[in-house]
Formats: sequence, C-alpha cells, structure tokens
Amino acid sequence: MSDWQFWCHANRYRIREDAKFVPPEEVGPDNPPVLNQAFFYRMTMIVAPQKTGKGPYSASQVAFEACGPSVFAGWAAASDKYECSEHGCPCGWVYEYIEGEPKGMRHPSPLIQITAYSEDQTANIYRPLQAMIKLGPLKHMLAVREGFIRIMGQSEDDDFDRIDIVTSNAQSRLGNPISDAEQDEVGLYTARNKMVNVADTQARGAAGMGGRTHLTTNAWNPAENSYAQQIYEAAEDDVFVFYRDPDRALKDEDGKALDYKNPDDRRKIHEYVYEGSWWVDLNSIEQTARSLMKRDPAQAERFFGNRLKMGQGHWVTEEEWSLKRFPILVKSRTKVALGMDLSNNNDWTGIRLETADQYQFTPTYDVGGDKRLTIWDPSKWGGFIPRGEVRAAVDQLAKDYEIVRAYIDPAGSAMGATSDDALDDDDSWRTELAEWAQKYGPKVFIPWECSRVTPMHRSLEQFRSVIRNPESDFTHDGCLTTSLHVRNAVMVAKTGKRYVLGKPRGSDHLKIDMTMSSGLAHEATMDATKDDLFKTEHASLVWI
Repeated sequence: MSDWQFWCHANRYRIREDAKFVPPEEVGPDNPPVLNQAFFYRMTMIVAPQKTGKGPYSASQVAFEACGPSVFAGWAAASDKYECSEHGCPCGWVYEYIEGEPKGMRHPSPLIQITAYSEDQTANIYRPLQAMIKLGPLKHMLAVREGFIRIMGQSEDDDFDRIDIVTSNAQSRLGNPISDAEQDEVGLYTARNKMVNVADTQARGAAGMGGRTHLTTNAWNPAENSYAQQIYEAAEDDVFVFYRDPDRALKDEDGKALDYKNPDDRRKIHEYVYEGSWWVDLNSIEQTARSLMKRDPAQAERFFGNRLKMGQGHWVTEEEWSLKRFPILVKSRTKVALGMDLSNNNDWTGIRLETADQYQFTPTYDVGGDKRLTIWDPSKWGGFIPRGEVRAAVDQLAKDYEIVRAYIDPAGSAMGATSDDALDDDDSWRTELAEWAQKYGPKVFIPWECSRVTPMHRSLEQFRSVIRNPESDFTHDGCLTTSLHVRNAVMVAKTGKRYVLGKPRGSDHLKIDMTMSSGLAHEATMDATKDDLFKTEHASLVWI
C-alpha cells in the first residue's frame, strides 16, 4: 500500500479503546458478538482523483474482509499469534502480537457486496479482486463463480459466505444482512437514479449484521446532492473521510485558492492530490486534464483536481440513455404525441414522436421514394432550415399517425438560442404554427416555449427521472443523432436551484436540439395521457 492507502486502512480498522470481546462460545441473546461495535468508525469514505488506486485498494479490503483477521478478537497477551495456516491459507504467514495490541480473527459468516451504479463501474473493484485471487494464495480461500465469488472454509451454503455485485439494474440481493459493502463512485449516487436508496439499504443491512459500509468516489458535482455529498456534509464523528482538498491546503501569495486554469497552479494541485500514488504519471494527467478543460472544465477539476465544482454537469449520461434503447415497429395510424424544436439558421430542427406506452422514435417522411429522417441540419440546406421540407414532413406524419398532442418550441425561444436564431417575428415560424393549428386543431398543435425556466426545469426533471430509472416504461429507438444530442446536453444553472439545458461551454458545434424535441415529445405524452387523449373509441353497431 501507498502511505495514503495505509492511512485509510489503519483508520478503517481503528479499534475503540473500550472495546470488549465476546468469545464465540459465549455469544447468546444476552451476550451478542461485538463485531462493528469494536471499531471507532462505522463508515469510511475516500475522495480522490482518477487513477489514484481507489479500485485496487477496495479490492484488497474485500479480500481482507473475506479471508483475513478483519474482526476484533480481544486484546493480545504475551506470545499470542495469528497464523494463516489455522484459517485455510497455505502462505505460511505468522504474526506475533505485541502484548496489549488488538487481535483479529476471520469474520464467522462474511457476506460482502461490491456496489456501483453500473456493471462497468463495479469492474473497478471486481477485476483487480479476481487478479488477486488467481495470482496468489487467495485461490485456496476464494472461488470465482458465475456472477459471484464463493468464500470457502466457512459454511457450506452458497447463500452465505460470498461476494456479490449490486448495481442499479441488479438489486436482487439488496436488503440481505451483510458484513461489508464497498460502494464505488458514490458521487454518482442520487435520489433520481435510486442509488441513494441502495446505499441506505445496504447501510441498514450492515448494521443489522454488525457490518459496515465503505465508500470511494471522485469529487462530486454539488448541484446533484449525491450520496457522497450528503455523507460529507453531515460530518458525523463516527465516519472517517479521507479527502485532500486542494482549496484548503494550497493558497497563492494572496491567500486565495490556486487557479486550475493556470498550468503552474494546476501542476501544484496535481502533485498534492496524487501524492503517494507513485504509479501515476503527472505529465499524462496534465495532458488529459488540459484537453478536458476545453470541453468541460468543471469535470476536469473534479476528476483530476479533486475539487468540488458545480459547473456544467451532463443532464443524462450516454450510458443511461443507451440502456433505454429498445427499437420496435410502430404501426400506421398509431396515436402519438409530437415534440418539435424549431430553428432558423444555426441550430437544427427536429421532430420526435412518442406512443402512449412511452416508446419514443424519430419518424421519417417520404420524398419521391426517398425516406428522410425528420432532422434538419441547416448546413446541409444552404445555411437555413428548409421550411418546405418541415411542412411536408408534418403533413405526412399527420396522415401516417394520429397526432393527439404536439408541443412545438418556436425558433429563438429555446434556452441557449443564439443571436442568429433570435430573429424578428416574421421569421419565427409564426405562419407555420398558425397553419398547423388551423389544419389539425389549436388544442392539438400547441406552442410550448422552452424559455420559461420554471416549467422547463420541471419538465426536464420529470423526463430525466424516467430515463435514469431502470424500472420506468420509457424506451426509444436508438436514433444516432438524438443520442449524440442527449450526450451533448449539459445543465445550466438558473435561479432558485433550477436549471435548463445548454451546450458545453465554448462548443457551439455540439448540438442539443433533438434532446429538446425529445423532452417536448415526452411532455406532450404525459399531458395527453392525463387528458385521456390516447383512449381508443369503439363504434357501436346495431344489427337489425
């Protein structure tokens, strides 16, 4: 271990001076085992930048919780020893205790959970753990199975003495009484993706079995109120937090925090937060951080500078959106809701449709046998959105499907609209909006201005929650352009803790228009559902 890893390990297993040991043969209803009550801390959290070694560190802790003397076994007398050979390990290691030192023993029934938002993230711990098992004496005590790791030498029941993985999509064992949980990247655990509930449930399960939970994370976005942020800000005495905060430790000549945009200051910050992680090449970190600063400076400062930056956070991650991809065929004359973000000459214009069961897709329209997606990039049309194409597409969609509600954002009203798009009234699609209202009904085709912060924030939050919720009904077609636009969208803070969507700072070429159309389509779907517009009416026939 590096110095910082050993310091975290030492505090994780720090024993209370008044800890009392109950021998296994004396355990009973009136004399419970001491387990977690022997430790000074019931929870630990490490906040450190990427590549410092949090994953391998957590893997080593899992191995120790499963196989090592991780539970308090009383205070040592002269000549007391711990011998691995007595616990199923052939490595030959023997430790001679100093008199009065706390002794350790194997946990009598370990049940450990490795936790992260996604399976890819659990690999940060699970992959090095598997290597530790295969390349050393742990293979005599741990057996890698399909989807879990068996802890040998304890009970014979596969439902106990094992190491499991828990993610947002794999929570079947959540609620079990556990001896230990390693929760990775808790800065991504939020109430919306239900991972805060997962972490709290594990904490309760650990408390019920005399276990504990241990957290690792990058610096978090304070705008998201993550589990990491909640634990840190609670500042409880029985929670150990290791966090090298450069803003507190490093100051310039005027006593101010160092400027991450300044290369010299950035180097000092990196040297401080990566101290002890000798395997990290700071030159490589500098190159990656400098590149990321151009696209998302707040993310660079969190990931590499270990700073808590609110910044421009991505609204929905690429992974969250892709998990909802489930293409199906929508039949002709299906009732749908429509969302359309209009533009003039800089941003794009696009249409998304959504069915009553919340399946969203980008439709096509036919031009002389040529099927075209309802997405218009002005750079491919002489610098302006082809209004004739858009009108033709709307007319065909009205024939191909039964549009029950359409929300349309007029050009120039969307959040982040450029001055090029903020044109005068004659160019704001007013004629087309009136035409569609007349042809298809003013209660069907309705202007919905995204410039209204309060309703826009509420709509975005509702849509975001169904995207990020693995149990929601929402699915989509996987449209490539829409996926890219969703990936590009970042949250831009407004008053009263509200936000709207915008492009990454300094990246006007990264478009988000299909994200807006998707949000409008979902908002229209929810309102149409509330108004019972998807209801199918059956004709009454009387035979005489």
